[in-house]
Amino acid sequence: MTATASKRDAAASPTRSAATSYYLLVAATTILVVLGLAMVLSSSSILSIRQTDGNPYALFMVQAMAMAVGLVALIIGSRLSVKTWKRLAPWILFGSIALLMLVYVAGTSSGGNKNWLKVGPITMQPSEIGKLGIALYLGVVLATFRNELTNLKRALVPGGIGAGIVLALVLAGHDMGTAMVMAMMIAAAYWVAGLPARFFGLFAVLGGVGVLALINIGDTRLDRIQTFLKPEGCDIQAACQQTTHGTWALASGGLWGLGPGMSREKWGGLPAADNDFIFAVLGEEYGLIGTVLVLLAFAMIVIAVTRIVSRSRDPFVQIAGAAIGVWIVGQACVNIAVVVGLAPVTGVPLPIVSSGGSSLIMSMTALGVLMAFARHEPGAQEAFAARPSVIKRSLTVLSRGRRG
Repeated sequence: MTATASKRDAAASPTRSAATSYYLLVAATTILVVLGLAMVLSSSSILSIRQTDGNPYALFMVQAMAMAVGLVALIIGSRLSVKTWKRLAPWILFGSIALLMLVYVAGTSSGGNKNWLKVGPITMQPSEIGKLGIALYLGVVLATFRNELTNLKRALVPGGIGAGIVLALVLAGHDMGTAMVMAMMIAAAYWVAGLPARFFGLFAVLGGVGVLALINIGDTRLDRIQTFLKPEGCDIQAACQQTTHGTWALASGGLWGLGPGMSREKWGGLPAADNDFIFAVLGEEYGLIGTVLVLLAFAMIVIAVTRIVSRSRDPFVQIAGAAIGVWIVGQACVNIAVVVGLAPVTGVPLPIVSSGGSSLIMSMTALGVLMAFARHEPGAQEAFAARPSVIKRSLTVLSRGRRG
């Protein structure tokens, strides 16, 4: 082996491994999008028939169009530079704040939460944009002041103020589930930025007081928590309907499931079958195999985000990447915990899989941001640049084999 070939082979291994994060994100996104479309088609068909006088594809077509928009956003977002995302960060945050203010003034309510904004035939949920705004904005601000996060003032100004405004506007609409996901994102961003642990204790106490106050404001939240803590004697046609029928759906699926489109619970027994409890319908139709595949996809995102945070030299990428990762995976954990009965019902959808255009588009945009970060990992650019030569070498080997 010549010295040149030795150097080329030595460089090949780190070059290939440098692109692992990107390919993990692509694979995970593909799995979740394909499964999500299949599950929305199945779980929403009965509701679509009832709402549209016989068209079983009405809600699925809305989801398919949102997926197309999300795919465009993902592709464009994955090709943008890290510098461009830094520049877009304040605009996304301030834009989401403006939209959330409109929701507070003229928004529409759903399920007791005022978190929707209707613009002509389009209904959107600005809080989903706020999630991306928080992640990117905190990435910029905390990366700039990360060496000064030793006092409360610098921890709150300006990063805490911007994120706090979004959080307050979401809570003003009584959307506690989304607020909880945002709080997890903010905590992850500050943790990666290096905020001293003593501040987390202070914020945890304040957050606990706020949660108790919010629980006492709404009757439905208190009822859900009481049902979770004391399920004995609960009415399965009322307070326990979702959790009970969700458990039945998962149990009836077994190992292999009943088959695509064969769910029984989607016929009306399980409320929000296409949204908050779509994981239960997935388990019913595709069994343990299907649910494990979804868990595997989110595990791939965890590995990719961990690599991005640990390998990147840019603190903005580290902080924003961690916040987005907690958004996608943390929200998935909350949703799945609710479905399997480990947490009270919160109204949080399963990212990428559940129906909901705003959630799907912004989740795919966020994954596009993570892909952009992965493309700028150390050695990743060289890995992508080397792909044509790898293909050419493979074709050369094949042609030699044929001649032989």
